[in-house]
Amino acid sequence: MKKLYLTIDDSPSPYTDQLVDYLVNKNIPAILFVRGDMMARLGTASITRAIENGFLVGNHSYAHDRASDIGFDEQVRQFEATQAMIARAYRDAGVSNYARYVRFPHLDRGTTSVWPIDFDSVPNANRDKVKSMFGIGVRAEKFDPPTAAQRELKQRLQAWFAQNQYQKLPTPELTFPWWHQSELGGAIDSLITFSSCDWMLNPRHVGKWRYQTPDDLKRHIDHDEILNDESSANVILMHDDRENLLTITENMIEHMLNSNFTFLQFKEN
Repeated sequence: MKKLYLTIDDSPSPYTDQLVDYLVNKNIPAILFVRGDMMARLGTASITRAIENGFLVGNHSYAHDRASDIGFDEQVRQFEATQAMIARAYRDAGVSNYARYVRFPHLDRGTTSVWPIDFDSVPNANRDKVKSMFGIGVRAEKFDPPTAAQRELKQRLQAWFAQNQYQKLPTPELTFPWWHQSELGGAIDSLITFSSCDWMLNPRHVGKWRYQTPDDLKRHIDHDEILNDESSANVILMHDDRENLLTITENMIEHMLNSNFTFLQFKEN
């Protein structure tokens, strides 16, 4: 049995309620990483409804900017503004006790999305496949290795998370040794072991990136070495649907369910 923790970025969208209903119908738990600008535009009602249906909610910053571009002060401001909206959604759902989770837009943790971690911290035997996993799944714009200032920015943001009660996502069945022996295992913000690359089929992206059809995405699922390793659960990244692509999301999940994958509940204390 191949096991997955489902994480969904860029909520809310006009289709969040439909996405939540589909996942509830399939008994699939998930965490929604929400954007402040989308909640400002669409309101928090769909996020409150997701909470009422048992979903977790995490912070995905406000304007989906890259931390390496905007720096410490602006990144903190965006996290704080979004967290205030998350607090409102939980309050409206009647939930007062909840954990704070966070994920950076583009997985840019301050050192660009191409270098989200120090890859030298990953054991040699696994380093290339971890690099490939991030290289395939992110929309890269900068390729130079991180500067000393960017590495310091990443450390400052991790310290800020700790000071402000953000927690690591509870994924106890994620047991890959290379994860826990590297920077991946120590990060407070939520990282991944597999990107679905669903964003590549958005109308503004389709035809420009590696995967161009739903069948391409299914082959990506079938052939990914990390995802199909049954020795550990995986943390997978999908996206909420601003452009009415829920059918693609459903097709990918159905393909996973038909390929001996099961979706796990996050084990909060």
